[in-house]
Amino acid sequence: MDADGLRSRMSPDTVQYADRVMDMYGAPFARWLGIEIESVSADSVVCSLDLKPEHMNSMGRGHGAAIYGLIDHTFAIMTNMAHDATGQNTDVSYYRPAQGRITATAVPINRSRSLEVYDVRVTSEEGKLIASAVCTSFVLRRD
Repeated sequence: MDADGLRSRMSPDTVQYADRVMDMYGAPFARWLGIEIESVSADSVVCSLDLKPEHMNSMGRGHGAAIYGLIDHTFAIMTNMAHDATGQNTDVSYYRPAQGRITATAVPINRSRSLEVYDVRVTSEEGKLIASAVCTSFVLRRD
């Protein structure tokens, strides 16, 4: 995806952060996993991942690390969009096996001067809940 493609997926209230989001989109690990940004707004970031053979565990299901990678990157875009922050804690629960295309949606639970907390949910193509996480970041710098 190029910068114009990304801007087309961003709401008008976030397009000013397109350069920051594009940098996060280009993160080597996210590119290696194949994470794609679906939409970005001030109150929600949605990313997806097509699970490939290299993302599977020994039982042929989506590996928890691949699912966590999608959670973490979606959370990273949400918390770093407007300022610098770093992940502090993530509590993940896995509910069912994953295959095919999975989608993560991050929404804020609470934002304060120094800490931000987000709910991130991963769903299957059928809309079934695969995993959920509560992710906390420490705000390093506000612009």
